[in-house]
Amino acid sequence: MENQLRVKNLYYKVGKREIIKNFSFNCTNGIIALLGNNGVGKSTMMNILAGILRPHSGEVYLNEESLLSRRSYPIEKVGYLPQMFDMYNNVTGYDFLSYVYDVKKLPSQDKKQHLKQIVEEFALQEVIRKKIGKYSGGYKRRLGIAQAVIGYPDLIIVDEPTVGLDPEQRIAFRELLSRISLHSITIISTHIIEDVELYSDKLIIIGNDHDLLFDGTVNELIDIAKPHLLMTVIDKGKLNELRDKVLIIEEKRMADDLIQIKYMLHEETTTVLDNSSQVREVSLENAYIYFQHAQNL
Repeated sequence: MENQLRVKNLYYKVGKREIIKNFSFNCTNGIIALLGNNGVGKSTMMNILAGILRPHSGEVYLNEESLLSRRSYPIEKVGYLPQMFDMYNNVTGYDFLSYVYDVKKLPSQDKKQHLKQIVEEFALQEVIRKKIGKYSGGYKRRLGIAQAVIGYPDLIIVDEPTVGLDPEQRIAFRELLSRISLHSITIISTHIIEDVELYSDKLIIIGNDHDLLFDGTVNELIDIAKPHLLMTVIDKGKLNELRDKVLIIEEKRMADDLIQIKYMLHEETTTVLDNSSQVREVSLENAYIYFQHAQNL
């Protein structure tokens, strides 16, 4: 089933401070990455979608059903893993998953088989009967996403999915999210661009003014940035002097104290550096940094 999420004109403020301003987007199954600088409202947006906060105005529709106008939030249709996910250390992983299953009011006759399937899907067999306090960071994140997936909800929201994980654990976790997203809308917020580049089907960037800055694919963002990025090689000793002339997007150390840089011009800059050429390969991180700088020019 292809799920659909429609977010329309969300507005949220704390006192006089606007946190989310008239924000709208649509998405379907896949991994949707929510990006933006610290403090622009990413966690607030996720808390609204998860039913924890209510916006001052706007609508959220999941498969054409309003999530905000219902008397009780449909927790069986939405899974959520916040960045700071605390669990009782003296409870076993299995008892915790069992509790989440009951809270979602899923069919009792299916409980044993469903939890068995979840435990196997997330490779938790080795630790599931142990107390959570004995889990490694990687297993705790696995358990966290496992509880979010209980009942196979239509919408799954994960805030900073790979925070605190080592590189090998991050790869495994990204693969888990990729599998999950085949049958659900999976929204992730992350500062690790590498988590986004290979797996995300759609990018949503919140601008510094707390409104929608970009809504599209990884390739579309790269295509926007690519014509504006240049590359050159300079002596390492001249790097600091250069920072006042251009906006450096990426630095790569080479032999003989040379540095290869990707850069964009300041608005007032009219000439490029000697030996510069157009960048042929632009990473998502390059494009994202360009986009963040461009909004301030």
